[in-house]
Amino acid sequence: MMKNHDVRWHKAQQLLDENALDIATMAACLGEEEARLNTMLTDAPSRSIPDKLARQMEQTFSKPGGWLDQHDDGGISFDLFGE
Repeated sequence: MMKNHDVRWHKAQQLLDENALDIATMAACLGEEEARLNTMLTDAPSRSIPDKLARQMEQTFSKPGGWLDQHDDGGISFDLFGE
């Protein structure tokens, strides 16, 4: 089973992919410094995503609260509107 910081990292990668963003663009969307996000979202992150930023990512990208912390079961998601 993945640790919470690993789940958040994978979900953040999913947000990048779903929205066709790079880290710099995501940082701009969130009003964060690119360098700070780089420490959390690169392939070898040196920091985990804090709670406050996780909730901000969910809100910014229309995901339900706690979404970044949910373990996926690998199934297909039909939730097109993040509800």
